[in-house]
Amino acid sequence: MNTTFCTSLSSSFGDVLILWEGQDTARLRRIYLPQNGAGHLEQARTDFPDLKLWEKGTALPSAIESVAELLRAILAGHPVELPLSLLRQSLGHLGNFQQKILMLNATIPFGHICTYRELAKGSGNPQASRAVAHALAQNPLPLLIPCHRVVGSNGNLTGYQGGTSLKRRLLELEGIPFSSSAVELKRAKLWVFPLADIKR
Repeated sequence: MNTTFCTSLSSSFGDVLILWEGQDTARLRRIYLPQNGAGHLEQARTDFPDLKLWEKGTALPSAIESVAELLRAILAGHPVELPLSLLRQSLGHLGNFQQKILMLNATIPFGHICTYRELAKGSGNPQASRAVAHALAQNPLPLLIPCHRVVGSNGNLTGYQGGTSLKRRLLELEGIPFSSSAVELKRAKLWVFPLADIKR
């Protein structure tokens, strides 16, 4: 069994933890968001008892360095091209429904939002809004799989692994308009999945 390594990425929101397996051909395992500015190293140690901190000053595996660069760009509010093949590989241990929802979520473009209902419709299961919300709540790769771009049908932010204040700040960085504590749906760019996705 491969060791799980961990490195932290400093951001204005707090430390983001990146976990991966293997040193040369690294496989991304998990991303932990800070909550209220605090990192989640203790939670990571509980979830991954074999966790080993990557030695500071040692070059990261190239795949993980690429992930760190993407995360820095996302946290600075810049659009990025998501590494879909890396995401697919990293989600291989999840059930088919969750994989499908997360990969569909990864197609929502920068600066757009989608409702849980639309995401359920896009997956071919229009009645599955709750199951979609559950799948996103268990997203192992937040930011890379942008579950912050999915909101309630009334524009409410509902839950988020890093807390709803972080979700709001990420959406504001993408230019999403707010009215009080909810997204202003009439002015926001709503993403509708192409028909080809719905037929899957």
